[in-house]
Amino acid sequence: MTTQVHRRRRKAPRGRSAAPHWLGRLPYLMVLLGVAAGLTLASFDYFRKGSGVIAAALLLGALARLLLPESQLGMLAVRSRAVDCWTLVLLGETVAFVSLSVPPMHKTGLVLAGAFGVLIALAMAARGLLMLLGRRRARSPG
Repeated sequence: MTTQVHRRRRKAPRGRSAAPHWLGRLPYLMVLLGVAAGLTLASFDYFRKGSGVIAAALLLGALARLLLPESQLGMLAVRSRAVDCWTLVLLGETVAFVSLSVPPMHKTGLVLAGAFGVLIALAMAARGLLMLLGRRRARSPG
């Protein structure tokens, strides 16, 4: 004999106080439009302004995730509230830091930005390799 378990999906309450359906997509769309506007500015050689708009959009998304209930967040509510907020804050602060710390793109600035990018790539590769080796050691019998 097999026993089948049927799980019901949880739905947001649809009473008078429930938000309209489109309102749940609004914070996510605002963050998405902010990132798109920042990328558009950056593509027209306004790197600092575009990156600032992207950072502001991500930080506003973190604020929306912190303050609004889950029924009004749409795709901004992916994991727990703390994980979503910290992820958006860290991404926003990183973009803001990079936009403010990258020197103007003359020849020396390009060399420095390239060297910084290579250092970051090497650090990430070393960290990934250490994590991979740590997992293999943990799995190996002995």
